Amino acid sequence: MRDAAVRAAEEVVMENRLIRMSPEGFADFMKVLSAPAAPVPEIVELTERPAPWEAGYVAKR
Repeated sequence: MRDAAVRAAEEVVMENRLIRMSPEGFADFMKVLSAPAAPVPEIVELTERPAPWEAGYVAKR
């Protein structure tokens, strides 16, 4: 399943734009991708918010 999703994503990217970079640029790109992920505060807050059907939910305006 994961491989199919990766292939589909690659197809979409390749259909839209060919990406070219130097070997050094590619090494830097891979270094960034290989680094541990950093939490995004807005996403953390969103995932900790109660769902509309849960107690404590307050609609944002």
